[in-house]
Amino acid sequence: MLIQLNTFLATAIRADPVLSLAQAVCWLDPLWASDPDNLEDDSLLTALQVVRTALPEAYAQAVEQLRAGLPVGQIEQSICNAIRGYGIEIEEIESLAYGIPIPTYGARLDDPDFHESHPDVVAILAWFDQESDGDTFDLDETALQVGKWLHESLITTSDAGWQQVGWALGWLFSCTGNSSVDLDWESLDGLTPLDWTPDNLAFARELIAEADTILRDVNAGLEHLRQPEAAREMQSHIRRLKRHLQKGHSYADAPRLVWRTALDGADRAAQTDAQFL
Repeated sequence: MLIQLNTFLATAIRADPVLSLAQAVCWLDPLWASDPDNLEDDSLLTALQVVRTALPEAYAQAVEQLRAGLPVGQIEQSICNAIRGYGIEIEEIESLAYGIPIPTYGARLDDPDFHESHPDVVAILAWFDQESDGDTFDLDETALQVGKWLHESLITTSDAGWQQVGWALGWLFSCTGNSSVDLDWESLDGLTPLDWTPDNLAFARELIAEADTILRDVNAGLEHLRQPEAAREMQSHIRRLKRHLQKGHSYADAPRLVWRTALDGADRAAQTDAQFL
């Protein structure tokens, strides 16, 4: 009797175009009535809601895997791989509930481990007359201003090597304009995370790709500053800009900086990667 009733209902559904369409929707899009702003506690449901909104192709693949009876862990891994393939690195499926993860590479001058990890950066900060108390750096306003001026001057030069030095200073003084490069994880943690929308996903992908490019230049720029000639020229310009500020002048009438030492940025950039940071 129950089998006959089921057959009768299936026949009735197929005979009605609206019911047939509704059945197709439920089969192909089981979360059609879900609220993307109300993520579930279940990790798989959360992952499905995320990709349904942000990566429809990954959602369609996951639904197909569900219908095929694949293990939950395998489906979750497939979703993670799809997100990573888009350029967003995630560590575990549970993290999807907290928004789009953005990596952070900001210079943490207040981190006790910073000095040990970046001894060359500590030496550069000393050029700005910034002394460490053993655990942290506390940049004064003059050092911050000079660092930003140098960054803005260097990234517009024609020499690729000095441009890379400019990006290194931009990272050090948190003024590259890229949030992933300028902020550390504590600073980013205080910001509202990006929701899983197509626009936010595209923005995050662009931000991360730009950060990777900047970090390659940062590493190359730090390498350039290990050259004695480049270090001397940089210190000379720092002293010049500091004197300019001490006389009460502003950035609007800052002296034009000429970078005389040629740096071979292209060759060095090919030999570095983003792992230094």
